[in-house]
Amino acid sequence: MELAKNNMKSSHISFYFVLYIVAIVSVFLITMERDQLLKQRDDDIAHLIEVYVKPLRLSSYTDTSRFFIEQSRPATREPIRIRTKVDGPVDRNDVSFSIVDVQRYDETGIAMVETPEGKMVNDEGDGVLIYPPLDEGVYTFKVAAYKKRIVPAGDKMRVTIKDTTYVVPYSSRLEKVDRDTTVLIAKVEKSGIVAPQLTLSVQDPKENWVLGVPLRKKVFVGGIENVREVSFSTGFGIIERGTGGSSFVTLVWEKPTLGPHSFTVTADANRGFGQKDRASTSFSVDVNPATFTNTPSLKGFWGIPFVFDGQIVGTNPLDLSFEVSHDGRVIRTRPVVPKDTLIPDRNWSSLSYKVVYHGTVIKEHRVSLSTPPPPQIRWVQQNLDRSRSVFQISAASSDLVGGPVRISLQSQPPGITQLDKIKGTAFTITINLESKPTAVFLKLTATDQYGGQSTSAKQFNVPQ
Repeated sequence: MELAKNNMKSSHISFYFVLYIVAIVSVFLITMERDQLLKQRDDDIAHLIEVYVKPLRLSSYTDTSRFFIEQSRPATREPIRIRTKVDGPVDRNDVSFSIVDVQRYDETGIAMVETPEGKMVNDEGDGVLIYPPLDEGVYTFKVAAYKKRIVPAGDKMRVTIKDTTYVVPYSSRLEKVDRDTTVLIAKVEKSGIVAPQLTLSVQDPKENWVLGVPLRKKVFVGGIENVREVSFSTGFGIIERGTGGSSFVTLVWEKPTLGPHSFTVTADANRGFGQKDRASTSFSVDVNPATFTNTPSLKGFWGIPFVFDGQIVGTNPLDLSFEVSHDGRVIRTRPVVPKDTLIPDRNWSSLSYKVVYHGTVIKEHRVSLSTPPPPQIRWVQQNLDRSRSVFQISAASSDLVGGPVRISLQSQPPGITQLDKIKGTAFTITINLESKPTAVFLKLTATDQYGGQSTSAKQFNVPQ
Protein backbone atom coordinates (compact mmCIF):
# COMPACT_ATOMS: atom_id res chain seq x y z
CA MET A 1 0.00 0.00 0.00
CA GLU A 2 2.81 2.34 0.90
CA LEU A 3 4.61 1.42 -2.31
CA ALA A 4 1.56 2.27 -4.38
CA LYS A 5 1.37 5.69 -2.74
CA ASN A 6 4.99 6.35 -3.55
CA ASN A 7 4.47 5.35 -7.15
CA MET A 8 1.51 7.70 -7.46
CA LYS A 9 3.50 10.52 -5.89
CA SER A 10 6.36 9.89 -8.30
CA SER A 11 4.04 9.95 -11.28
CA HIS A 12 2.54 13.28 -10.08
CA ILE A 13 6.01 14.81 -9.81
CA SER A 14 6.94 13.65 -13.31
CA PHE A 15 3.73 15.06 -14.76
CA TYR A 16 4.15 18.51 -13.23
CA PHE A 17 7.82 18.56 -14.13
CA VAL A 18 6.94 17.89 -17.75
CA LEU A 19 4.39 20.70 -17.68
CA TYR A 20 7.04 23.02 -16.25
CA ILE A 21 9.55 22.08 -18.94
CA VAL A 22 6.95 22.61 -21.67
CA ALA A 23 6.11 26.05 -20.27
CA ILE A 24 9.77 27.04 -20.16
CA VAL A 25 10.35 25.88 -23.75
CA SER A 26 7.25 27.74 -24.92
CA VAL A 27 8.37 30.96 -23.27
CA PHE A 28 11.86 30.46 -24.68
CA LEU A 29 10.48 30.00 -28.19
CA ILE A 30 8.26 33.09 -27.84
CA THR A 31 11.25 35.06 -26.56
CA MET A 32 13.38 33.86 -29.46
CA GLU A 33 10.69 34.88 -31.96
CA ARG A 34 10.36 38.28 -30.30
CA ASP A 35 14.14 38.81 -30.33
CA GLN A 36 14.29 37.81 -33.99
CA LEU A 37 11.47 40.21 -34.81
CA LEU A 38 13.15 43.01 -32.85
CA LYS A 39 16.46 42.29 -34.55
CA GLN A 40 14.77 42.28 -37.96
CA ARG A 41 13.06 45.58 -37.08
CA ASP A 42 16.35 47.16 -36.01
CA ASP A 43 18.07 45.93 -39.19
CA ASP A 44 15.29 47.40 -41.33
CA ILE A 45 15.55 50.75 -39.53
CA ALA A 46 19.34 50.72 -39.92
CA HIS A 47 19.00 49.99 -43.63
CA LEU A 48 16.57 52.89 -44.13
CA ILE A 49 18.90 55.24 -42.27
CA GLU A 50 21.85 54.16 -44.42
CA VAL A 51 19.81 55.07 -47.50
CA TYR A 52 19.39 58.67 -46.34
CA VAL A 53 22.59 59.06 -44.31
CA LYS A 54 25.21 57.87 -46.76
CA PRO A 55 28.09 56.03 -45.06
CA LEU A 56 31.33 58.00 -44.84
CA ARG A 57 34.05 56.69 -47.15
CA LEU A 58 37.73 57.68 -46.91
CA SER A 59 40.35 56.87 -49.56
CA SER A 60 43.73 58.05 -50.82
CA TYR A 61 44.14 59.99 -54.06
CA THR A 62 47.23 57.94 -55.03
CA ASP A 63 48.52 54.49 -54.12
CA THR A 64 51.90 55.85 -52.99
CA SER A 65 52.91 59.46 -52.44
CA ARG A 66 56.58 60.02 -53.33
CA PHE A 67 58.85 62.53 -51.64
CA PHE A 68 62.47 63.25 -52.46
CA ILE A 69 65.49 64.18 -50.39
CA GLU A 70 68.45 66.02 -51.84
CA GLN A 71 71.67 64.01 -51.67
CA SER A 72 73.23 66.40 -49.15
CA ARG A 73 70.29 66.33 -46.71
CA PRO A 74 69.25 63.66 -44.19
CA ALA A 75 65.51 64.36 -44.42
CA THR A 76 62.92 66.30 -46.39
CA ARG A 77 63.21 70.08 -46.20
CA GLU A 78 59.58 70.60 -45.23
CA PRO A 79 56.83 68.63 -43.49
CA ILE A 80 55.15 66.22 -45.88
CA ARG A 81 51.51 66.68 -46.86
CA ILE A 82 49.26 63.90 -48.20
CA ARG A 83 45.71 64.57 -49.31
CA THR A 84 42.86 62.11 -48.74
CA LYS A 85 39.49 61.99 -50.45
CA VAL A 86 36.09 61.91 -48.71
CA ASP A 87 33.09 60.39 -50.47
CA GLY A 88 29.55 59.98 -49.24
CA PRO A 89 28.29 63.01 -47.26
CA VAL A 90 27.04 65.95 -49.27
CA ASP A 91 28.66 68.46 -46.90
CA ARG A 92 32.29 67.51 -46.27
CA ASN A 93 33.48 70.70 -44.58
CA ASP A 94 32.58 69.47 -41.06
CA VAL A 95 34.35 66.09 -41.34
CA SER A 96 37.09 65.71 -38.70
CA PHE A 97 40.27 63.69 -39.26
CA SER A 98 42.84 62.00 -37.02
CA ILE A 99 45.97 59.86 -37.20
CA VAL A 100 45.49 56.34 -35.82
CA ASP A 101 49.03 55.00 -36.14
CA VAL A 102 52.26 55.36 -38.12
CA GLN A 103 54.65 52.63 -39.21
CA ARG A 104 58.00 52.77 -40.95
CA TYR A 105 59.42 49.85 -42.95
CA ASP A 106 63.15 49.21 -43.22
CA GLU A 107 64.97 47.58 -46.13
CA THR A 108 64.00 44.11 -44.92
CA GLY A 109 60.32 45.02 -44.83
CA ILE A 110 60.07 44.89 -41.05
CA ALA A 111 57.66 47.45 -39.62
CA MET A 112 58.67 49.77 -36.80
CA VAL A 113 55.88 51.62 -34.98
CA GLU A 114 56.41 55.37 -34.89
CA THR A 115 54.95 57.86 -32.44
CA PRO A 116 52.31 59.93 -34.30
CA GLU A 117 53.66 63.47 -34.37
CA GLY A 118 51.69 65.00 -37.20
CA LYS A 119 48.13 66.20 -37.58
CA MET A 120 45.15 65.93 -39.90
CA VAL A 121 43.23 69.00 -41.10
CA ASN A 122 40.12 69.55 -43.20
CA ASP A 123 41.00 71.46 -46.38
CA GLU A 124 37.91 72.28 -48.47
CA GLY A 125 36.40 68.88 -47.67
CA ASP A 126 39.56 66.83 -48.15
CA GLY A 127 41.64 65.46 -45.30
CA VAL A 128 45.27 66.58 -45.38
CA LEU A 129 47.95 64.74 -43.40
CA ILE A 130 50.73 67.11 -42.28
CA TYR A 131 53.75 65.33 -40.83
CA PRO A 132 57.18 66.57 -39.71
CA PRO A 133 60.14 66.09 -42.12
CA LEU A 134 60.97 62.42 -42.72
CA ASP A 135 64.18 60.63 -43.54
CA GLU A 136 64.51 57.96 -46.22
CA GLY A 137 62.12 55.03 -46.04
CA VAL A 138 58.57 53.79 -46.63
CA TYR A 139 55.85 54.93 -44.23
CA THR A 140 52.24 53.94 -43.72
CA PHE A 141 49.79 56.24 -42.01
CA LYS A 142 46.48 54.86 -40.83
CA VAL A 143 44.09 57.81 -40.72
CA ALA A 144 40.45 58.10 -39.70
CA ALA A 145 37.53 60.36 -40.59
CA TYR A 146 34.40 61.16 -38.60
CA LYS A 147 31.22 63.08 -39.41
CA LYS A 148 28.84 63.58 -36.50
CA ARG A 149 25.38 62.55 -37.63
CA ILE A 150 24.49 59.49 -35.51
CA VAL A 151 25.02 59.78 -31.71
CA PRO A 152 24.51 56.78 -29.33
CA ALA A 153 22.41 57.56 -26.24
CA GLY A 154 22.03 54.41 -24.08
CA ASP A 155 19.83 51.91 -25.88
CA LYS A 156 18.83 54.57 -28.41
CA MET A 157 20.51 56.59 -31.15
CA ARG A 158 19.92 60.18 -32.24
CA VAL A 159 20.10 60.44 -36.04
CA THR A 160 20.30 63.82 -37.79
CA ILE A 161 18.95 63.86 -41.35
CA LYS A 162 19.14 67.32 -42.90
CA ASP A 163 17.68 69.62 -40.21
CA THR A 164 15.65 66.99 -38.33
CA THR A 165 16.79 64.67 -35.50
CA TYR A 166 15.19 61.23 -35.06
CA VAL A 167 15.50 58.77 -32.12
CA VAL A 168 15.84 55.11 -33.18
CA PRO A 169 16.80 51.84 -31.42
CA TYR A 170 20.54 51.29 -30.92
CA SER A 171 22.25 49.40 -33.76
CA SER A 172 25.92 48.45 -33.89
CA ARG A 173 25.57 48.58 -37.64
CA LEU A 174 24.94 52.34 -37.48
CA GLU A 175 28.11 52.90 -35.43
CA LYS A 176 30.11 52.52 -38.65
CA VAL A 177 28.11 54.95 -40.82
CA ASP A 178 29.90 58.10 -39.60
CA ARG A 179 33.40 56.59 -39.42
CA ASP A 180 35.95 55.19 -41.82
CA THR A 181 39.70 54.64 -42.04
CA THR A 182 42.24 54.29 -44.82
CA VAL A 183 45.98 53.81 -45.15
CA LEU A 184 48.24 56.39 -46.78
CA ILE A 185 51.62 55.25 -48.09
CA ALA A 186 54.57 57.62 -48.44
CA LYS A 187 57.91 56.73 -49.99
CA VAL A 188 60.79 59.03 -49.15
CA GLU A 189 63.95 58.53 -51.24
CA LYS A 190 67.19 60.20 -52.16
CA SER A 191 67.30 61.92 -55.53
CA GLY A 192 70.06 63.57 -57.50
CA ILE A 193 67.54 65.17 -59.82
CA VAL A 194 66.86 68.86 -59.35
CA ALA A 195 63.13 69.27 -58.79
CA PRO A 196 61.35 71.65 -61.18
CA GLN A 197 59.79 74.83 -59.81
CA LEU A 198 56.03 74.68 -59.21
CA THR A 199 54.30 77.35 -61.33
CA LEU A 200 50.81 78.84 -61.50
CA SER A 201 49.38 81.00 -64.29
CA VAL A 202 46.11 82.31 -65.76
CA GLN A 203 45.27 83.15 -69.34
CA ASP A 204 43.77 86.64 -68.82
CA PRO A 205 45.15 88.61 -65.84
CA LYS A 206 42.39 91.21 -66.33
CA GLU A 207 38.84 90.54 -67.42
CA ASN A 208 35.27 91.78 -67.14
CA TRP A 209 32.49 89.65 -65.67
CA VAL A 210 28.70 89.79 -65.47
CA LEU A 211 26.76 90.09 -62.22
CA GLY A 212 24.68 86.99 -61.54
CA VAL A 213 26.98 84.62 -63.46
CA PRO A 214 29.25 82.38 -61.31
CA LEU A 215 32.92 83.11 -62.01
CA ARG A 216 34.94 80.11 -63.24
CA LYS A 217 38.62 80.79 -63.82
CA LYS A 218 41.17 78.20 -64.93
CA VAL A 219 44.46 78.24 -63.03
CA PHE A 220 47.17 76.34 -64.92
CA VAL A 221 49.67 74.30 -62.88
CA GLY A 222 53.20 73.53 -64.12
CA GLY A 223 56.31 71.80 -62.79
CA ILE A 224 54.48 68.80 -61.32
CA GLU A 225 52.90 65.67 -62.75
CA ASN A 226 50.09 65.07 -60.25
CA VAL A 227 47.99 68.15 -59.56
CA ARG A 228 46.05 66.13 -56.97
CA GLU A 229 49.03 66.36 -54.61
CA VAL A 230 49.05 70.17 -54.72
CA SER A 231 47.20 72.14 -52.05
CA PHE A 232 45.70 75.55 -52.93
CA SER A 233 44.59 78.62 -51.04
CA THR A 234 42.54 81.60 -52.26
CA GLY A 235 40.67 84.47 -50.64
CA PHE A 236 37.53 84.10 -52.79
CA GLY A 237 35.59 81.06 -53.87
CA ILE A 238 36.71 77.43 -53.90
CA ILE A 239 39.11 75.35 -55.97
CA GLU A 240 37.66 72.57 -58.14
CA ARG A 241 40.03 69.84 -59.25
CA GLY A 242 39.69 68.20 -62.65
CA THR A 243 39.60 64.47 -63.28
CA GLY A 244 42.40 62.34 -64.62
CA GLY A 245 45.62 64.09 -65.57
CA SER A 246 44.32 67.65 -65.72
CA SER A 247 47.02 70.33 -65.83
CA PHE A 248 44.77 72.97 -64.28
CA VAL A 249 42.32 73.61 -61.46
CA THR A 250 39.28 75.89 -61.57
CA LEU A 251 38.60 78.72 -59.16
CA VAL A 252 34.82 79.01 -58.66
CA TRP A 253 33.15 82.11 -57.18
CA GLU A 254 29.43 81.34 -57.03
CA LYS A 255 28.06 84.82 -56.27
CA PRO A 256 30.24 87.63 -57.67
CA THR A 257 29.55 91.13 -56.35
CA LEU A 258 29.68 94.43 -58.23
CA GLY A 259 32.95 96.24 -58.73
CA PRO A 260 36.63 95.40 -59.22
CA HIS A 261 38.11 92.45 -57.34
CA SER A 262 41.64 91.05 -57.06
CA PHE A 263 42.44 87.36 -56.62
CA THR A 264 45.64 85.66 -55.51
CA VAL A 265 45.93 81.88 -55.66
CA THR A 266 48.81 80.24 -53.80
CA ALA A 267 49.88 76.60 -54.01
CA ASP A 268 52.15 74.10 -52.29
CA ALA A 269 53.34 71.00 -54.15
CA ASN A 270 54.10 69.16 -50.87
CA ARG A 271 57.21 67.44 -52.25
CA GLY A 272 59.62 68.58 -49.54
CA PHE A 273 61.60 70.93 -51.82
CA GLY A 274 61.10 74.20 -49.96
CA GLN A 275 60.55 77.25 -52.18
CA LYS A 276 60.44 75.10 -55.29
CA ASP A 277 57.16 73.77 -53.96
CA ARG A 278 55.68 77.29 -53.59
CA ALA A 279 53.92 79.27 -56.31
CA SER A 280 51.27 81.96 -56.70
CA THR A 281 49.41 83.86 -59.39
CA SER A 282 47.13 86.91 -59.36
CA PHE A 283 44.41 88.32 -61.58
CA SER A 284 41.65 90.92 -61.40
CA VAL A 285 37.97 90.82 -62.34
CA ASP A 286 35.62 93.76 -62.85
CA VAL A 287 32.03 92.65 -62.22
CA ASN A 288 29.39 94.72 -64.01
CA PRO A 289 25.59 94.51 -64.31
CA ALA A 290 24.35 92.36 -67.18
CA THR A 291 24.05 94.49 -70.35
CA PHE A 292 22.40 93.57 -73.64
CA THR A 293 24.70 93.40 -76.66
CA ASN A 294 21.94 95.09 -78.66
CA THR A 295 19.43 96.85 -76.42
CA PRO A 296 15.88 95.76 -77.37
CA SER A 297 13.10 98.32 -77.62
CA LEU A 298 10.95 99.20 -74.62
CA LYS A 299 7.87 99.53 -76.81
CA GLY A 300 6.00 97.07 -78.97
CA PHE A 301 2.82 97.26 -81.03
CA TRP A 302 -0.07 94.92 -81.65
CA GLY A 303 0.18 93.01 -84.90
CA ILE A 304 3.77 94.16 -85.56
CA PRO A 305 6.64 91.63 -85.14
CA PHE A 306 8.75 92.37 -82.06
CA VAL A 307 12.38 91.23 -82.33
CA PHE A 308 14.27 90.32 -79.13
CA ASP A 309 18.04 89.79 -78.99
CA GLY A 310 18.90 88.38 -75.56
CA GLN A 311 22.68 88.21 -75.93
CA ILE A 312 24.59 89.61 -72.92
CA VAL A 313 27.96 91.37 -73.13
CA GLY A 314 30.78 89.18 -71.78
CA THR A 315 28.91 85.85 -71.86
CA ASN A 316 28.81 82.94 -74.28
CA PRO A 317 25.39 83.04 -76.04
CA LEU A 318 25.31 79.23 -75.94
CA ASP A 319 25.06 79.43 -72.13
CA LEU A 320 21.98 81.67 -72.24
CA SER A 321 18.27 81.09 -72.69
CA PHE A 322 15.24 83.28 -72.12
CA GLU A 323 11.62 83.03 -71.05
CA VAL A 324 9.02 85.31 -72.63
CA SER A 325 5.58 85.92 -71.18
CA HIS A 326 2.68 88.32 -71.70
CA ASP A 327 0.66 89.64 -68.79
CA GLY A 328 2.09 86.96 -66.46
CA ARG A 329 1.48 84.03 -68.83
CA VAL A 330 4.56 82.18 -70.11
CA ILE A 331 4.60 81.86 -73.90
CA ARG A 332 7.82 79.93 -74.46
CA THR A 333 11.41 79.30 -73.37
CA ARG A 334 14.25 78.95 -75.85
CA PRO A 335 17.94 79.79 -76.49
CA VAL A 336 18.84 83.43 -77.09
CA VAL A 337 20.40 82.58 -80.45
CA PRO A 338 19.02 83.20 -83.02
CA LYS A 339 16.97 86.33 -82.32
CA ASP A 340 13.35 85.76 -81.34
CA THR A 341 10.42 87.25 -83.26
CA LEU A 342 6.96 87.50 -81.71
CA ILE A 343 3.74 89.11 -83.01
CA PRO A 344 1.71 90.47 -80.07
CA ASP A 345 -2.05 89.99 -80.04
CA ARG A 346 -4.34 92.99 -79.63
CA ASN A 347 -5.50 91.91 -76.13
CA TRP A 348 -1.94 91.82 -74.70
CA SER A 349 -0.74 94.75 -72.60
CA SER A 350 2.95 93.86 -72.12
CA LEU A 351 5.77 91.41 -72.81
CA SER A 352 8.31 90.27 -70.23
CA TYR A 353 11.67 88.67 -71.07
CA LYS A 354 13.90 86.89 -68.52
CA VAL A 355 17.43 85.98 -69.62
CA VAL A 356 18.66 82.87 -67.80
CA TYR A 357 22.23 81.64 -67.28
CA HIS A 358 22.33 77.98 -66.16
CA GLY A 359 19.06 78.34 -64.25
CA THR A 360 19.77 81.82 -62.81
CA VAL A 361 17.94 84.93 -64.07
CA ILE A 362 20.60 87.56 -64.81
CA LYS A 363 18.63 90.11 -66.85
CA GLU A 364 14.98 91.12 -67.27
CA HIS A 365 13.37 93.27 -69.96
CA ARG A 366 9.79 94.58 -70.10
CA VAL A 367 8.00 95.80 -73.22
CA SER A 368 4.79 97.84 -73.19
CA LEU A 369 2.33 97.13 -76.00
CA SER A 370 -0.10 99.50 -77.70
CA THR A 371 -1.80 100.35 -80.99
CA PRO A 372 0.83 100.95 -83.70
CA PRO A 373 1.20 104.64 -84.69
CA PRO A 374 -0.28 105.54 -88.08
CA PRO A 375 2.01 106.14 -91.06
CA GLN A 376 3.39 109.64 -91.37
CA ILE A 377 3.30 111.57 -94.68
CA ARG A 378 6.25 113.76 -95.62
CA TRP A 379 6.21 116.32 -98.43
CA VAL A 380 9.69 115.97 -99.87
CA GLN A 381 10.19 118.40 -102.75
CA GLN A 382 8.55 120.24 -105.66
CA ASN A 383 9.76 120.86 -109.21
CA LEU A 384 8.45 123.00 -112.13
CA ASP A 385 8.96 121.56 -115.64
CA ARG A 386 8.05 124.34 -118.06
CA SER A 387 8.97 122.32 -121.14
CA ARG A 388 6.23 119.84 -120.31
CA SER A 389 3.99 122.43 -118.61
CA VAL A 390 3.74 120.33 -115.40
CA PHE A 391 4.41 120.91 -111.71
CA GLN A 392 5.65 117.84 -109.80
CA ILE A 393 5.49 117.29 -106.07
CA SER A 394 7.23 114.35 -104.25
CA ALA A 395 5.88 112.77 -101.05
CA ALA A 396 6.98 109.81 -98.88
CA SER A 397 5.27 107.55 -96.36
CA SER A 398 5.84 104.07 -94.81
CA ASP A 399 4.51 101.89 -92.03
CA LEU A 400 6.21 101.44 -88.64
CA VAL A 401 8.75 98.92 -89.94
CA GLY A 402 9.46 100.77 -93.19
CA GLY A 403 7.00 98.84 -95.33
CA PRO A 404 4.75 100.17 -98.12
CA VAL A 405 1.46 101.99 -97.62
CA ARG A 406 -1.54 102.72 -99.84
CA ILE A 407 -2.06 106.37 -100.87
CA SER A 408 -5.21 108.11 -102.07
CA LEU A 409 -5.23 111.66 -103.51
CA GLN A 410 -7.77 114.48 -103.56
CA SER A 411 -7.09 117.85 -105.20
CA GLN A 412 -8.65 121.23 -105.73
CA PRO A 413 -9.18 122.19 -108.50
CA PRO A 414 -10.01 118.60 -109.46
CA GLY A 415 -9.02 116.80 -112.62
CA ILE A 416 -5.55 118.33 -113.08
CA THR A 417 -3.51 115.98 -110.81
CA GLN A 418 -2.17 112.47 -111.34
CA LEU A 419 -0.56 110.06 -108.80
CA ASP A 420 2.19 107.82 -110.21
CA LYS A 421 1.20 104.80 -108.04
CA ILE A 422 -1.10 104.00 -105.14
CA LYS A 423 1.20 101.61 -103.15
CA GLY A 424 4.79 102.10 -102.09
CA THR A 425 6.95 104.31 -99.91
CA ALA A 426 7.72 107.17 -102.35
CA PHE A 427 5.13 108.93 -104.54
CA THR A 428 5.09 111.61 -107.26
CA ILE A 429 2.09 113.90 -107.93
CA THR A 430 2.02 115.54 -111.34
CA ILE A 431 -0.09 118.72 -111.85
CA ASN A 432 -1.11 119.71 -115.37
CA LEU A 433 -0.63 123.49 -115.83
CA GLU A 434 -2.48 123.88 -119.15
CA SER A 435 -5.38 125.51 -117.32
CA LYS A 436 -2.84 127.85 -115.68
CA PRO A 437 -3.91 127.39 -112.06
CA THR A 438 -2.23 129.75 -109.59
CA ALA A 439 -2.47 127.32 -106.66
CA VAL A 440 -3.38 123.71 -105.99
CA PHE A 441 -4.74 122.19 -102.76
CA LEU A 442 -3.67 118.55 -102.23
CA LYS A 443 -4.89 116.03 -99.66
CA LEU A 444 -3.10 112.66 -99.22
CA THR A 445 -4.41 109.75 -97.15
CA ALA A 446 -1.99 106.88 -96.22
CA THR A 447 -3.16 103.48 -94.96
CA ASP A 448 -0.65 100.84 -93.71
CA GLN A 449 -0.96 97.04 -93.55
CA TYR A 450 -1.83 97.15 -89.82
CA GLY A 451 -4.89 99.36 -90.32
CA GLY A 452 -3.25 102.62 -89.29
CA GLN A 453 -4.30 105.69 -91.29
CA SER A 454 -3.25 109.35 -91.47
CA THR A 455 -4.02 112.36 -93.67
CA SER A 456 -1.94 115.35 -94.70
CA ALA A 457 -3.21 118.36 -96.69
CA LYS A 458 -1.22 121.21 -98.15
CA GLN A 459 -1.69 124.07 -100.60
CA PHE A 460 0.98 124.74 -103.21
CA ASN A 461 1.37 128.00 -105.13
CA VAL A 462 2.26 127.38 -108.77
CA PRO A 463 5.16 129.50 -110.03
CA GLN A 464 4.17 131.66 -113.03
